Amino acid sequence: MINNHNSVRWRRIFSCNLLFIMFTLPLTAQDLLVTGKVTDGKLTISGANVIIKNTTNGVVTDFDGRYRIDARATDTLLISYLGYTTLTIPIQNRTTINVSLQEDVTALGEVQINAGYYITTDREKTGSISRITAKEIEKQPVSNPLAAMQGRMAGVHITQTTGVPGGGFDIQIRGKNSLRADGNRPLYIVNGIPFGTEKLGSTSTSATILPLNGISLLNSLNPADIESIEVLKDADATAIYGSRGANGVVLITTKKGKESTTNYSINTYSGVGSIARKLKLMNTEQYLTMREQAHINDGLTTYPTNAYDINGTWDKNRYTDWQKKLIGGTAYTNNVQMSVSGGSESTSFLISGTHYKETTVFPGNFAFKKSSANFNINHISEDNKFEVDLSGNYSTDINNLLATDLTSQAIQLAPNAPALYNSEGSLNWESSTWQNPLRHLEEKYLAKNNNLIANSMLIYRPFESWELKAGIGYVDSNLKESKTSPNTIYDPSYGFGTEMSSLFLNDAKLQSWNFEPQLSFHQNILGGKINSLIGVTFQSRQISQSGFYAWGFSNNNLINSIAAASNIIAIGNGNSEYKYNAVFGRINYSYNDRYFLNLTGRRDGSSRFGHGKRFANFGAVGFAWLFSKENFIH
Repeated sequence: MINNHNSVRWRRIFSCNLLFIMFTLPLTAQDLLVTGKVTDGKLTISGANVIIKNTTNGVVTDFDGRYRIDARATDTLLISYLGYTTLTIPIQNRTTINVSLQEDVTALGEVQINAGYYITTDREKTGSISRITAKEIEKQPVSNPLAAMQGRMAGVHITQTTGVPGGGFDIQIRGKNSLRADGNRPLYIVNGIPFGTEKLGSTSTSATILPLNGISLLNSLNPADIESIEVLKDADATAIYGSRGANGVVLITTKKGKESTTNYSINTYSGVGSIARKLKLMNTEQYLTMREQAHINDGLTTYPTNAYDINGTWDKNRYTDWQKKLIGGTAYTNNVQMSVSGGSESTSFLISGTHYKETTVFPGNFAFKKSSANFNINHISEDNKFEVDLSGNYSTDINNLLATDLTSQAIQLAPNAPALYNSEGSLNWESSTWQNPLRHLEEKYLAKNNNLIANSMLIYRPFESWELKAGIGYVDSNLKESKTSPNTIYDPSYGFGTEMSSLFLNDAKLQSWNFEPQLSFHQNILGGKINSLIGVTFQSRQISQSGFYAWGFSNNNLINSIAAASNIIAIGNGNSEYKYNAVFGRINYSYNDRYFLNLTGRRDGSSRFGHGKRFANFGAVGFAWLFSKENFIH
């Protein structure tokens, strides 16, 4: 796929060619020999870079943190080391300059990582957590957050189940845990809210074009609105989520407003796509030779009457590249995002909107369209005791894919199969000797999905070391699917009338709410720091689904009206309710910023557990040691 990224930044670029004439001049002798020692306040730092500013002249500190460099009295030294803030020091005629570097709060070890109910850093985490940020996500022209994660996280295996726009993904975190097709799904948390990934699509309507996972609800999340995605992979990281985190946890955090002047931005990109590599198939001569030899091997002296490709019914000199005909088109992608953000020290906001469209490589006019709106408002009181965070995302997507995937026919059809259209421009059935693959263009598939995610977080800090939180979330998803199959998809010689025209309908709805009060405490104690957390979860989710199959219409113009059908049967109707309660907690103790002990646990109560076994306990212990801070390392 080739992607052209554009932005609403107008600039004029001038270019010219310059001829440089080089003169050889005698070098000026250096004035001073500057020596010194680089430490972090306690320990020496070996391998630190000491460079003269605006030059390439530099040295590296030795094992004892010492350096020697020739410089002029008016030069300036730049001293840097990974994980520490770079210092700029004028020499000012000094011959000895000792330096103490300070740890950089933006260094790798200090980057904050969302571990679910608490925040940690990359070097202090005791569990296995992978992370990608908006910087990696925004570089990829994808419509599904899972696509942005592919190949970027160790132990996270993501497979796209179909290449068509709006299709689903299969994700496995550290291998398979269940033989069930849907038994390996991880828990998705969006802004602290469990996000249901149950399959709402009906196999009767979408299975032929969207296999396995059907319509992916994660398509409703706009990757451009995501700030970070963290994946919790091991027991220490997932135990705080109990049974729901058995297959791993995917934490998705959307962008928030920041303290700044009001900023406006418009980002857009366009792209084209096509089949990257076609299968190398036989031409007509090779194919017929193979077919004829197969009959000889079977001891047949005459070809069967239905062997139209070799018995002379079809032109043996004809050749069609069916991969080019059926899946050789060009897909176009267009995306436009607009946002406004800003705020003061106490109140910040962000509002964004996105429209996305992607077509397919199939013949015909088919596309996946998505529009979404995202907002976040955060307010904190002047005394830092009260904080309110409100966020929401609403999206709607429309998918009118071809009802049947043509890929299998593109590689299975004989190269000398008949032309798709006859001289009159209508579908060619070649005297009922084949099923024209373009008959599927007469079928119409349509899926409309509306999704709302709303979340609020109320925070109160009665004391410096105590924090009370209450998170409230709501999710509402609605999916409507339809597939029409008029009698025109059949060979006219069969004599089928509109009584064979049919309609599939699927209407699914998911509603979920979540309430989680939490109490956290942090304090310096026994020469170290302790962070503790306790909370309660209340969740309820309802899913309702109704499907109908109707056939026998007096006119194909009425095929979208189920009331016009002479026969109607209900398929896949049902309702389900899921209730979940839990108590969870965490205790983390760090000593001297070198030793870390992490205890997490949860007691689950779920309606999905068997009778008499509604409750279960889950826990984990994690330990980390930063031996790089030990004296014997330096």
